[in-house]
Amino acid sequence: MTSKLWLQDYGYEAAKKAIDTSLSKLGLNYMDLYLLHQPYGDTAGAWKALEEAVRAGKIRSIGVSNHTVKFLEKLLPKMEILPVVNQMECNPYFQQKELREYLAKYNIRMEAWYPLGHANRKLLTDKVLVGIAEKYGKSVAQIILRWHYQEGIIALPKATSLEHIRDNVSIFDFELTNEDITAIRSLDKGKGTHDPDNMSNDVTLGMYKIH
Repeated sequence: MTSKLWLQDYGYEAAKKAIDTSLSKLGLNYMDLYLLHQPYGDTAGAWKALEEAVRAGKIRSIGVSNHTVKFLEKLLPKMEILPVVNQMECNPYFQQKELREYLAKYNIRMEAWYPLGHANRKLLTDKVLVGIAEKYGKSVAQIILRWHYQEGIIALPKATSLEHIRDNVSIFDFELTNEDITAIRSLDKGKGTHDPDNMSNDVTLGMYKIH
């Protein structure tokens, strides 16, 4: 069970209340994973509340979301418990290589949202991926998810049907070769749909209705 702390509840006291509210609404005694949803505002105060919740047994693991190297460099020195994951946009067209190298130094796992490019048609019909999929008798989506797995990235694909859910987990009966991995790595365009570093505070706070 994973939940997130929204910007409205950042800061030490507000985060403490939000954690208890989440548990109450979910009807749980603890959550498996709790994330800071965005890297803006009083992240240090919010993180302190998350650390206390871990020590109190309310949360098993804590992590962050949408935190680039710039934001992590500011926050990590203030942490007593390091994040287990950083949930970021990541797929073959946006591989987050620099960030993944940074996270590896602290044993923080990359957890990918939009691992399939949010059903990006160009990605799902890319000739390199189509060729690899045909070689293994798999779908392009399965090739992408297998690539995430072999790269050590935790993928969170969205699925709205039982068929897609089954397909998404049917990636353990084959293995991509080094040549396949190299070919997929070459697809990186270095740009995604969301860039936390280039969002101004005014825009960010407005998006989340913080006044």
